[in-house]
Amino acid sequence: MSARKDNKNIIREVLAEKARQYCAYRERCTHEVEEKLWALGADKATAAELTVRLREEGFIDNQRFATMFARGKFQNNHWGKVKIKAVLLKQRIPDRIIREALDAIEDETYLKSLQTLISNKIDELKTKNKKHIREKTAAYCIQKGYEPSLVYETLKNETRVTN
Repeated sequence: MSARKDNKNIIREVLAEKARQYCAYRERCTHEVEEKLWALGADKATAAELTVRLREEGFIDNQRFATMFARGKFQNNHWGKVKIKAVLLKQRIPDRIIREALDAIEDETYLKSLQTLISNKIDELKTKNKKHIREKTAAYCIQKGYEPSLVYETLKNETRVTN
């Protein structure tokens, strides 16, 4: 075996080990690992080969990543499904996996989170003008990633913003 081929294998193994450490720190998706490998100097073919190996070794699992990401962003950051989906799409997660991850969020819990978000935002606003409160609260919830139709429907039931 030539010294050049040995050197290439050593570099590939070093990249694989760095990628394993990167994945061990927190859950990662394929796209994140590819970007990390490119940043470390791997070409596209090597990055693709290594991500396949890491998937086989269990270091990368897009389903696990999407489920944990959706749960974490919903519970900790109070993001809605629209925003979670947008970020997962940006990470090149397939639609089927995104749907499954979002379906894991219970409807009742989701609605309760939106109601809490609305209530907290109303409490935070200084204005007494109901129209402004409704507009600002709706804009805030939509920015957090909740579906506009659900936001407006939920706001209809909030006595502090209805006429």
